Amino acid sequence: MSEVKQVIVGGSFAPKLTAGEVHAMSPLFSECDAEVKDVVGILSRCVLTFLETPESRLPGMPHPSGVASVVPLEEDEKRRIFDVVPWSWECDTYGRVLDRLPLGNARNAAYHLLWYARELTVDREPITVDRIVREVTDKVRRS
Repeated sequence: MSEVKQVIVGGSFAPKLTAGEVHAMSPLFSECDAEVKDVVGILSRCVLTFLETPESRLPGMPHPSGVASVVPLEEDEKRRIFDVVPWSWECDTYGRVLDRLPLGNARNAAYHLLWYARELTVDREPITVDRIVREVTDKVRRS
């Protein structure tokens, strides 16, 4: 009998968000308490502001998982989004607030927003599944 080797890849790679998808999340939080709504509002503003610009043209560096590239934000983009990107410690606090949400769509959506914000706090573009697929496809074409 052949042995199947399980490969576990690190990282949390979420689907790419669009402005329409961020706006469509809003009804998921209608029954949430005011603190959760405030956090989701802050995170939504952050993501929506980031989504207004094209992808960075800077070269990426390999992600430690080996699956994708870490692409830094361009200096102009960092300055443009500075006022809406939370500090790392704020993301930690927001995560504790979002931990109160029950498992389900609202929690998943809130953590998707938080994940984008966490990536932006370290001045890099969120690594999304579409980027991974594009990079893998490009790598296969070159080989």
